[in-house]
Amino acid sequence: MTVLLGARASGPPPRSVRFVPAGTVSVAVSVTVSVPASVTATGSVSMPPFSDRVRGYNTRMAGNDLRLPPRRVGVAVKFSNPQAVELGRRVIEELQRRGAEAVVDRDSAGALDVPPGPPRGELGRHADVILVLGGDGTFLSVTRGCPASTAVAGVNLGTLGFLTEHAPEGTFSLLDEIFAGRCRIEQRQRLKVVVRQPQAARELLVLNDVVVNKSSLARIVTTVAEVDGELLSRYRGDGLIVATPSGSTAYNLSAGGPIVHPALPAMLVTPICSHSLGVRPLVLPPSSRLRVWIENSDAEVHLTLDGQVGLPMSGSMRVEVSASDEPLSLIRNTGSTFFSILHHKLKWGERES
Repeated sequence: MTVLLGARASGPPPRSVRFVPAGTVSVAVSVTVSVPASVTATGSVSMPPFSDRVRGYNTRMAGNDLRLPPRRVGVAVKFSNPQAVELGRRVIEELQRRGAEAVVDRDSAGALDVPPGPPRGELGRHADVILVLGGDGTFLSVTRGCPASTAVAGVNLGTLGFLTEHAPEGTFSLLDEIFAGRCRIEQRQRLKVVVRQPQAARELLVLNDVVVNKSSLARIVTTVAEVDGELLSRYRGDGLIVATPSGSTAYNLSAGGPIVHPALPAMLVTPICSHSLGVRPLVLPPSSRLRVWIENSDAEVHLTLDGQVGLPMSGSMRVEVSASDEPLSLIRNTGSTFFSILHHKLKWGERES
């Protein structure tokens, strides 16, 4: 809802301030206030729709908390894709023309013929905003260590591109929006994963999913899961997926799990090829604390995080999963919605020929 406030009084005209609304309904309101002196005020106050203010899912226009317009722009490319590399070179030239510093990760620097910057997983700590030119895999490799204060935009040069939703031909229009502070930023829920072993513990951030999966040998694995200290189930099958709503359209979808709108803060627990017909996917509230381990088995089992980090699992390893307090700030395509993405990517609503 957009609220317009106005009052007439003597004196010089005030400076007008306008905020770009996120797409709302305008309501004119007249307010009379009795004060000792004459006051003049005009302006526009923008309130996002209620659906954009749901806990765990915050959509807004770019604000001062996200260091925009940026002085340092991170650039990461899918270096095996010639189109991504060529576009990356053009982006760096455009950033130089705008007087901004391009920070290129080590993996991308060789393909772009520029000095190497930080490792890809640390790029977000060295930039005000990041532009990813590639597919969802490239995007996930960048976001692992990305703080919430660094916004990330993905240009799709891969296959499906649920996260990299900007079209390559719109890259420079996207830069215009970023430097003008007009981009739409959506905070996506992430998972905090603590991997505990007898001698050490490791903490990681995950945007899509945590996967316990067996190797190529056709043996059943028993995965045990607890929720808030209470036994959930002993899953016998090929493994288990714990996903975010953003990750519901990834491996979770292939395993028969539900598609969940990103506005719904939740954790999804989906078995992989369960050996029991009574076992089904489960949606948990974001306050849940999940603990997963495997029973001692001769089968080779791996833990995979966002398809990027892999660790061999043993019976002594415990994996603790909970909602993270550090969301990902995703720069959305202002011309698309979650449902339009489903229509385009998954062909929902198309007539059969």
